[in-house]
Amino acid sequence: MKKKILIILGCLLMLSLIGPGISQAFTVVNVDGVWGKVNGVTTTNNYYPVDIIGYAREGEMAPLRNDQTYRLKSSVCTPMQNITPPWPNAARWDQVPGVDWTGVGSHSSTCANAPDLFFSEYVYVNRSGWLETDYVGIEIANRTGSAVQLSDYDVLLFSGERTFTRVALNTKLLGHGDVYVLVSRNATGEIGHYDQRFNSSDNYRTIVLVKNTTTSGNPHTEGARCDRWGTGPGNTPLVYSDWDPSVQTGPTDDENQVRYGRDAFNPSSWKSYSCEITDWAEQSGFGFDGVNGPLTPASMVPFLLGQFTHYNNQVYASDDTGQSSTNNQFYWVDLTITVPVTCNDGAPANPSSFSFTPHFVLDETPNSTPCEYTIGPNDVACPDKVTIEFPHTNPTFQCSDGTYTVNILGFTSKGLGNDDCTKSYNPDAVSAAFITAEDAANHACLWARIEQPLADLSVSKTCTASPTQNPAYYEVSVRNLGPGASRGVTMEDTLPSGVTFKSYTSQLITTSGTIDQGTCSVAGQTVTCSLNTPLQDYTTDPEAKWLVKIEVNLAGGDDITNEVEVWALTEDPDKTNNAANATCDPTSVSIISFDAKSAENGVLLTWETASELNNLGFNLYRATKPALPRLKLNPSLILSHNPGSTSGAEYEFLDTTAVPGFEYFYWLEDVDFGFNPTLYGPISVTQ
Repeated sequence: MKKKILIILGCLLMLSLIGPGISQAFTVVNVDGVWGKVNGVTTTNNYYPVDIIGYAREGEMAPLRNDQTYRLKSSVCTPMQNITPPWPNAARWDQVPGVDWTGVGSHSSTCANAPDLFFSEYVYVNRSGWLETDYVGIEIANRTGSAVQLSDYDVLLFSGERTFTRVALNTKLLGHGDVYVLVSRNATGEIGHYDQRFNSSDNYRTIVLVKNTTTSGNPHTEGARCDRWGTGPGNTPLVYSDWDPSVQTGPTDDENQVRYGRDAFNPSSWKSYSCEITDWAEQSGFGFDGVNGPLTPASMVPFLLGQFTHYNNQVYASDDTGQSSTNNQFYWVDLTITVPVTCNDGAPANPSSFSFTPHFVLDETPNSTPCEYTIGPNDVACPDKVTIEFPHTNPTFQCSDGTYTVNILGFTSKGLGNDDCTKSYNPDAVSAAFITAEDAANHACLWARIEQPLADLSVSKTCTASPTQNPAYYEVSVRNLGPGASRGVTMEDTLPSGVTFKSYTSQLITTSGTIDQGTCSVAGQTVTCSLNTPLQDYTTDPEAKWLVKIEVNLAGGDDITNEVEVWALTEDPDKTNNAANATCDPTSVSIISFDAKSAENGVLLTWETASELNNLGFNLYRATKPALPRLKLNPSLILSHNPGSTSGAEYEFLDTTAVPGFEYFYWLEDVDFGFNPTLYGPISVTQ
């Protein structure tokens, strides 16, 4: 049983105050944006089969329509790449009577170096009722000996000889020994955990795991079905053209648009290869209307860049038969934004027309429940999500007093109070992600900031492990101490020889919430992750941080220490805080939470441990800025409540000297029996 300890600090501590700097001012005239070519998810036939369930050849299809469950034998290590009967092959598969979902999500295997991924379990439920579709569950196993990027693979579900439903696997590293579970959306209630959902159809006969061979591991290529570009006011552009993005010219106060897809409600359209018969207004797409100046934004102060619109109509973005050579779905598109800038001394900036190019990424979800994203309780068709991502490099412009750049802060759909978002910047609502309703024109304000390309990154790292817990978790937290946003943020973690990579999660945490953001790759023992969007400084958003959780398997009982390093393309004035280390010691204290909240009489600090086998006690530190020297709060060591125990404890500490209205940063230090300290934090709170 965990016990709670309350510690109250009653002595007065000194505060360090730093006054605000003076902001440089600029003049910005009319902002414009031009959309590039759409990057789609390819569905051409440039694949080779990796593994097959069933078989398909001219005139024959495998009979997969009955209720059935098949599990791959643990001794099978080679995918089946031919397409010949019989199926199921008794030497490869065990048939489980009836329908059994209990084994989906785990696979016992003796394989250590399989040549590729393979199917390891398959559940099929024949739903023959009117308007019902079949239930499908598919498990994919990795026994290759190393992590594999799943976005290089697709699953094709054939309902005829040449008719298939294509499922592009998510961007995720699948560690050796792990499995990946696909389940049809109507069957999600049959299983406790799954990794990806897809829309199911009836009469699946053959299921094929394929690997893309034409794009060097990246299945995204230029083009989406029925691309069009246009310029003009509102929903009826003055000019539009198929296949030619150069038509985006028009009056000064114009909106630039890119559209794609065929009308989902026009039967003569969605089965046709002709895009011309789909009306522009029935397509989906993005619009950007840059703000008309002159504006006089100050350095480090948000200003309205323009209005972004997602024209979110229900469209067919691909040919359902899978035979079209232009059979692509919208994935992302560049927007080249031009900001004409004059420096505050009246001289034009160099260059005077500053341009930068973020990606606008679309997660276009199927319109069937349960919805991936929600806006309200009665979403009829499912909302989608638009996310801003950035190339690592960003141009700069020169004024007499220094070098500057423009960084996008994100979307808002509301301002302060009841304001329209164009009237005021709401720091609590800004986000790199925008959830958009189907069958609507979704408007958002796009905000930016002129700043010097200078940002101080700080990284901390912890490890959670216990004698009974495997896998363990390395958790890396990256913050930006400013003064500006940090671009091209990258971290590298080289795992020790006694550790094997299992999986990762990468999240961007801001005041407005948490979103999945960032990607990681594994080469040998090195895990390299990129955030893919600017990391705001803590003065702009005190909650902003990049959190990467790396799940690993530990060698039995070993003390495993490793170091993480972080860097960015933005200049970093202090690199002494760009590295951190953590020890995965299953015999030591395991911190599972550390939090700070404003209370009536001060700041209440709380933390919790999972075990305290090698823990002597704790120290707490505070500063008014992360880069300032830390001041110890407790006069003497806060002793462990359960020293040498496998049980954890909860702790509280009330900092009564915290002054209302000030922001504070706190660190927690645990000290083991050898007097070796491990530091956690910082976390921040405004009293």
